[in-house]
Formats: sequence, structure tokens, C-alpha cells
Amino acid sequence: MEVDERVHTLTESFEPFAPEARPDNRLLDRYADHFHFDERDPTQDRRPYLNELIAKVRANPLTVLAATDGSVPWSNQYQAALAAIIYKGHRKLERTRYVSGRVTAPDAELNAISCAVHLAVKQANCQHIMVFTDSMGSAHRAVDPSIHSGQAFSLSVCHALQEWFEADNLRCITFVYVLSALQWDIHGEAHKYVTELKVRVGRRKTDNSIDALRSQAAHSVLDLWSSTFQDPTYRGSEFLELQQPDGQPLQPSITEFTCICRCITGHAPIGAYYRRFKINEPHGCTCGAALQSRQHVLFRCCDWYSVHYPRFLGDIALFLKYNPTVFGFNRDPSGVR
Repeated sequence: MEVDERVHTLTESFEPFAPEARPDNRLLDRYADHFHFDERDPTQDRRPYLNELIAKVRANPLTVLAATDGSVPWSNQYQAALAAIIYKGHRKLERTRYVSGRVTAPDAELNAISCAVHLAVKQANCQHIMVFTDSMGSAHRAVDPSIHSGQAFSLSVCHALQEWFEADNLRCITFVYVLSALQWDIHGEAHKYVTELKVRVGRRKTDNSIDALRSQAAHSVLDLWSSTFQDPTYRGSEFLELQQPDGQPLQPSITEFTCICRCITGHAPIGAYYRRFKINEPHGCTCGAALQSRQHVLFRCCDWYSVHYPRFLGDIALFLKYNPTVFGFNRDPSGVR
């Protein structure tokens, strides 16, 4: 079988001993008070807050606004894309978009943030950069010089911001979380701008990030497992063949099975687990309850949208299907659980 090198060849390089990654030289160590990450508060209605925030910063002539977004099409026939739009007040200064090959969504978001930072630091009379993004994980990665997928973009951001900070000690940068589904203001504009760009994977060599190759390998293994599972000699003659509610054979799923096991055993990233093992994480629930226990999540929490509450194993599976983030490590926007 002929292997398509455009899909399976790693094209990014890494710097394991980058000067920017030394503990005494990291950007976040040297300029910690110049950074602010405006994270999402699940209990807050984000739109009124964002409207008030952008009205305030638009009135500041020393603030540059940057909206960033990345787009990864479902079809492998198209490349990922990114966009960055730069404003000062209500005046649009620059906008750009381009393709970035076969990469993951966090890779594309990181690339977009890198592009926005480089455009913003070039603007005259700027003391504050405010970046609106729907990927706070990529925002944190943008100033992390350690080895990871997209490290070259992070090193580029660190270098650009270091020079910018050194020129004026009053300069700072803020990353603001914006839920993409809100289609809000300039971030909605960036989202529309990037999703309009559709570029097919051509015959020329296509960029592939290490996370994209990992994802492809994982999906390939899962697809192989699902197809092999249909062979009775593989799954065993005594395996209980279960069906889904629609009558289709139940397919194995690592993600769902993992979450069910976490739910049953109580070893899940929830407040009760953190309290039991003295882990420095919040014990309360996002709905306001003092303790986020398994019983609270399954039977009482108003933050989960399933209309039924599980009593039997099938109910638990259905509950997790309609509430896929529960009992999962959902802080990372890449979706790794």
C-alpha cells in the first residue's frame, strides 16, 4: 500500500534547549505582572460582561484589540485555517487569514494568537494588547516556551512580547475568553472570516503538527479496533453482544467507557475527589453548591442539561452521552480527558 507522505510526515521542528525556556529566563517569570488571563466563569452570562469590557477598552487610545480564531474542517480534504483581526477603538487596522496545513484545533488557535501578537506589537502608541480568543488553553500555550505541538509559534510570541515589554515597562497583554457560539462582536467577525476560507489539500507537501499526527494515529487505532471487534474470533465467542436503542450493534468507545468507570468508581476530576486526596483544586460545583460530589452531579446539579437522572447502568451511559464533559478533564480545549 502506498503511503501518502503529505499526511504522515512531521514538518515542525522543536528546540529542547531554547533560551526562552530556562527557568530564570521565561517570559512569565520575568514579566508575570504584565499578563492577565480573563478566564471563563461558568456561572456568568458572558455577553453583557464582554459588551461592557469592549466598550471600555475601545475608549482607551492606547489599547489595541485583537480577535483570533482557528478553523479545522471536518473533512481531511481541506486544510486548517486561522485568522486575526486588529482594531484600535472602532477602527480596523489590519486583518489576515491563511491556511496552516493539517493541524489540530489548538494548533490553529495558537497560530492565530501568534499572528495577532506580531501584528499588535507593531502598532504605534500601544501600551495594552487585548486578545479575544475561544481557546484559553492555546493562549496559555502561546507564552509557554517548553516543547509542545506548535512550540515554534510560542517561542516567536515570547520573543516578540519580550522586546515589546523591554521598550516600555507599562505595557501589558490580556487574553479574554469568548465562547465561539456567541458570535460576539469582533470575535464573531474573526470566526466568520476564517470559516469562509476553504483550501483543499493539494499535491504539494502539507504541514503536519505532532499533535495532528498523534490524533491521526489514535483515530486509526480506534477505527481498526472497531472493525476488528466485528470479528467473532477477536472479541470471543462468549462476548455479550449489546445493542444501542436504535438497534445498531454497540461499538466500543474508549472515551465513554473511561467516563463510566470514573463515574462508578468515584475517581473523577470533581470536588469530592479533590477534597478526599487533598488536591489543590476547587471543591465546589460550578452551579454554586459547596461540594461537587458524584451524587450532586448525577441527581441534583442544575448545570447539566440532561432531563433525566440515572438510576441504572444504561441510564448512566445515556446521561454521559448527553453530558459528554461530565467526569472528564475538560479544562484543556483540545478535549483530552
